[in-house]
Amino acid sequence: MGRDAAGAVPHEPVSRHRAAEDIKVQDRNGHEPDTGLSRRDFLVKALLASGAVIAGPRGMLHAATIAGGSRADWPTRGRPLAEDLPGRTVMMYAELSLEHLTRTTAHWGIGCGRGACADKFILVSPAEPIDLHDALVRVGGRPGNNLTMESYGDVVAGDPLAVSVLWHGLEKPLGLKDVFHDGAGGGFMMRFGGNREAALRHNTGCLTCLESCPVGITSNAAYPHIRGIRRALTPNSTFRGRPETLPRKEAFPLVVCYRLDVQ
Repeated sequence: MGRDAAGAVPHEPVSRHRAAEDIKVQDRNGHEPDTGLSRRDFLVKALLASGAVIAGPRGMLHAATIAGGSRADWPTRGRPLAEDLPGRTVMMYAELSLEHLTRTTAHWGIGCGRGACADKFILVSPAEPIDLHDALVRVGGRPGNNLTMESYGDVVAGDPLAVSVLWHGLEKPLGLKDVFHDGAGGGFMMRFGGNREAALRHNTGCLTCLESCPVGITSNAAYPHIRGIRRALTPNSTFRGRPETLPRKEAFPLVVCYRLDVQ
């Protein structure tokens, strides 16, 4: 391949190191290299090549790692689930809904942003419920599948789960009691409820319900499944995020870890 007058090889593929070097040259000399691209397009191409960002829906750019973190094994918005088979753990990318730090919700803990109830969840994830279900099965989880829409008063079965939340810069993961305020104080006994077919059929988006749920993939055995009218009049409990613990930033990225808590 020939060289141009400046001695550069034309149409050379942009590597991560080359992209970083080009940006440094631009900062130092006040102009970008002559690539035939606009300044914006050049920067976008360089960032994509470097792996710093990913292209999301409608061409929007998103950070490729959580809060610019260095944990390469953490899930991202574009790859919202990561499995640790030896650790029997599924990690899931999610974002905080800031309004639910003060506004309570009945049992809508963590859900998919494409679900019909997306606006009700405290934490919202791009992960689909059936994908979380299948990931938990792959790491060895056994779903309960014991609840129906009419099994009022029953609690969810399935393998117990230790569910924790972490984000970049946090010293250690936090349990659900540390990030969710439980109005009735019943606590959290999380289980792999299953409900794959119900999740597909109802499309609520429920990933983690905070009471026993016949639709949620995981849910809380500390509270039974109750009728909707009873929930409205005398609810099991009310939940919200803890503003004293969670970052007060809308759509703040974090990771939810589901570890099988079985011997």
